[in-house]
Amino acid sequence: MVITESIQKAIQTAIKKSGSVLSFARTIGVSHTTVTYWLTGRTRKINATVWQNLLPLIGEYLDPGESMTYPYGPVAAGANCVLREQSPVWYGAGPAHKAAAPLLHLSDLADFDPQIDPIEEIIREKSGKTAAFTSQVMPGHFAVEVDKEQKGFFPAGTRLLLRWPDAPGDGDTVLAKLRGKKEFLFAVYTRKSSEIVLAPLLKGGTKRVIPKADFHNVCSWIVSIREAIQLF
Repeated sequence: MVITESIQKAIQTAIKKSGSVLSFARTIGVSHTTVTYWLTGRTRKINATVWQNLLPLIGEYLDPGESMTYPYGPVAAGANCVLREQSPVWYGAGPAHKAAAPLLHLSDLADFDPQIDPIEEIIREKSGKTAAFTSQVMPGHFAVEVDKEQKGFFPAGTRLLLRWPDAPGDGDTVLAKLRGKKEFLFAVYTRKSSEIVLAPLLKGGTKRVIPKADFHNVCSWIVSIREAIQLF
């Protein structure tokens, strides 16, 4: 099922009625990231089975005739059809928060080098408030807020839950700091036998294929994003 502008708008309206991306995604049986990809255009098709769960929720918000154009019948899933991502990241406004993590601005980490300054010291110096998340906040977890100056997949004001130290796994959405630059990369992490691949979340970004032996010459540090929240 090709995602049209009408479908995107209908999904946005249904999310507002549901209360959050989290609850909406659970209702139709997909991940939070999948819904985000539909809304941002990163995923352009919806699997037929998922469409059957989705249409009853958005049908009344579609443009006239749209639901007739896209019936329940089987639809061939294209190469870009993403049903469920491995990353736990979600994006939206959740009504129920479990715990709070110390909050930094992403710009506070522009000069952070873990070989010189412990992250605990940066948190003590820079963190003046906390951010609430639905995920359980564990020792080593902290949050960063994306600043206006940071050009990336997540818009300004998004709060990201991070864990330090961290060893990303295949499919994780990660935040990487490029060595020698005040530049961050939001990407999907994949580890292969002799290299690490960082596929940028931002459409049109450059994929980085880095030999394992050279990884720390390219990135100062890298952490998995456990949860991403922006209130609507």
